[in-house]
Amino acid sequence: VFVVGGTQGVGAGTANNENYEIWDPKNPLVTIEKPVEKNYLRAVRQNYYPFNYVLPSGDMFNFCARIGWIMDPMTNTYKTTLPPRPGYAGAQFPYTGSSVMLPLMPAKNYKVEIMVFGGANERANVNLSMDAGSWSHRITVNPPAAAGLPYTFDGWYEEFMGSPRVMGDATLLPNGQVILMNGAKQGLAGDASSGGGSRANYPNFYAELYDPDAPAGTRYTTLARSQIARLYHSTVALTTNGTLLVTGCDRCWKIDSDLPFSMPRAKAEYRNEIFYPPAWYDFARKPRILTAPSFISYNVQFSVTYTGEQDPNVPVTSAVLVAPSSCTHSFNMNQRVVGLVMQRNDPLNKILTLVAPPSANHAPPQKYMLFLLNGKTYSKAAWVQLG
Repeated sequence: VFVVGGTQGVGAGTANNENYEIWDPKNPLVTIEKPVEKNYLRAVRQNYYPFNYVLPSGDMFNFCARIGWIMDPMTNTYKTTLPPRPGYAGAQFPYTGSSVMLPLMPAKNYKVEIMVFGGANERANVNLSMDAGSWSHRITVNPPAAAGLPYTFDGWYEEFMGSPRVMGDATLLPNGQVILMNGAKQGLAGDASSGGGSRANYPNFYAELYDPDAPAGTRYTTLARSQIARLYHSTVALTTNGTLLVTGCDRCWKIDSDLPFSMPRAKAEYRNEIFYPPAWYDFARKPRILTAPSFISYNVQFSVTYTGEQDPNVPVTSAVLVAPSSCTHSFNMNQRVVGLVMQRNDPLNKILTLVAPPSANHAPPQKYMLFLLNGKTYSKAAWVQLG
């Protein structure tokens, strides 16, 4: 387990923690401590809730504010500097944006594409009425062409979202689409003072869908709106039936809004909501898992039987593993979708022969939700343990 970021003391504004730690379950009583690259710390200023992704190579994508590195945390080697994220907005607390790594698919040789959504401009510290960022950025991480060569990058590719969003939540669906929810159109994350009110106003009530496979300029679609403000400390998690659990909000009382909404009774919001993505309603094309193993091993075949929710003859075109959610401060730190090789599809007997991911770098060992897909329509999930 890689632990990085935060401060040396209680509360924002104290000194950055200059080290990261690695916890090994084989030696659980100690951690290995190594220094964070000093130029990186100096540039980001506040290393809060950085966006970290384990790459198929075993290296780490490490991003904070507007900059980042590809690094090997085990050897403390900072290999390649990321190009700075362009544009108006920072991405880390209190200028909080969100991020996802798009699905790692075997048909694309597990190509790595990472996105950063929204955020806020650093000048909002002195002007909370500044609009949040309306842009997303997408970068492709290319592995070294040969030993000793650096990583290369394509991007950042900039696209306009449907509306400004700071403190938004980006949730990756089994079909590779991303749902953006929550956050505000103005201000910053956090509270105005210890125990004080919100630093953000004008909640963004509308969900948006991002389809990475759609033609450029058509990837964002505005969806339904909530009646509940979801600002600081809100979160979203994918469930096993393919819906999204939307919950939380701190400092969501007595805020300005350009739309009517249902105000909480106190500063904190305790009501929960369920959001249904568009593909969830496609019952006629939805597969249903009948049987799946409880444990699967890396690069080993396993079988799954299936039918359809309404039509027993629905096809299955792909299968994916989706890691369970672990969310805080607008970032799902465990979010990951990994495609499975389909070795054989027997549509007559409704049996799939699938191959588990090739290594722990592709899919770290843990429980996953197994989803079957028919195009963009996905099934309910079955839990499997990968190891």
